[in-house]
Amino acid sequence: MILINPFKALRPKKNKAFKISTPSPRYFNISKSYSKYGYLKILTSKNLKNSKKYFESMKNKKLIIKDNKDCYYIYKISNKKHSQIGILGRIDLKMYDDKNILGHEETFKKRVNERKKQILNISTQIGPIYSAYKYNKNLNNFLSNLVKSKPIYSFRSLDKFLHQVWTVNKNENLKKLIKKIKKIYICDGHHRMQGMIKSKKKISPIVVAFPHNQIKILDYNRVVKSSLNNDQILKIISKNFKIKKIKNNFSRIKKGFFNMYMNNQWYSLNYLKNNKKLDVKILHESILNKIKVKKIDYISGLKNSNFLKNKVNSKKFNLAFKLCPTNIESVMKIADKKNFMPPKSTWFHPKPLDGLISLEF
Repeated sequence: MILINPFKALRPKKNKAFKISTPSPRYFNISKSYSKYGYLKILTSKNLKNSKKYFESMKNKKLIIKDNKDCYYIYKISNKKHSQIGILGRIDLKMYDDKNILGHEETFKKRVNERKKQILNISTQIGPIYSAYKYNKNLNNFLSNLVKSKPIYSFRSLDKFLHQVWTVNKNENLKKLIKKIKKIYICDGHHRMQGMIKSKKKISPIVVAFPHNQIKILDYNRVVKSSLNNDQILKIISKNFKIKKIKNNFSRIKKGFFNMYMNNQWYSLNYLKNNKKLDVKILHESILNKIKVKKIDYISGLKNSNFLKNKVNSKKFNLAFKLCPTNIESVMKIADKKNFMPPKSTWFHPKPLDGLISLEF
């Protein structure tokens, strides 16, 4: 059994790849000039009819072209401090959530429906699902040697990372090494996966699978609007946490601790009970589920502490919580047990671009 299979990608012309592909528009400062071009125009448009029309025009103008041979695509993301090399290929959707392809996060129904409509509108998966597999030394050595050759794409995107891609066609050595991957852990893309499942269309999605020891996870923080006053909130939190005022929250947060901003003051919260629950689970069960949350927003660790503070000071929210990042080993353990973390528990960074390697079905 082989979990990851080759396919014919839909991809941009080499000299157009920088503008046609895009990092997540929500989390990067992308100028409006880029939103008028490429997949960003499709992702940011609220009009499905216009998105489809523009997508068809990109194909008609041959800005994006489908490969004529099944290939594996090797995807490297790097900067001076970090590097990760992944295998990009198709999976069988029927194997999702069994013993071989595992998720770890709950999803929002509204977001799943949005993803389903977006995918069905253009009959294309714009970018791969981000996933992990347990590190394999032989596969790692093979890929490390392979990426010494000339890539088909190599450019620094708006996320400030270098994105490079190689194609591999009919390589039995690579296929044998991929066959040794017994489990794939979905990291980012649960809403897209559920959207494809609920579409009831026969889709074999594309994933990019990285060795687990190369993956970086940032904190995924919360800003909250509660209907309770500050004293009521502190009273509830004090039942399960030791509360301490701090000057700022820029120090490294340890497991079992949260930093909270409220009423122009940062606090350190230390969970009093000794258990093995993940911090994000503790936050939801012991605080968020008890303080009558009216509104919540999820802020990736790409945004600093001042961003959280400013969100609260704007009066749109009255609380901010900064968490310790969950590590990849914990994510894999949760998935192996068929358990699920709350939505937006993990922020994986860096990520592959949308629209660089896509799948038309």
